[in-house]
Amino acid sequence: MAYVLAVSSTFAGNLITLGSIANLIVIEQARQQGVTIRFREHARAGVPVTLASLLVLALWILIRR
Repeated sequence: MAYVLAVSSTFAGNLITLGSIANLIVIEQARQQGVTIRFREHARAGVPVTLASLLVLALWILIRR
């Protein structure tokens, strides 16, 4: 169960800006410095990273069996 919790929270943070409180904190800190991070900008990087991470996880599970 600990693995599921760790993986799901990490993937949620990678996938969308609202997936993790850490994302919201970083976005707010960036805004205070004059940097705007929009949902689409984050998703442009976050979606491919999440998909690649899922692929690696699936391969890891297959190898471990």
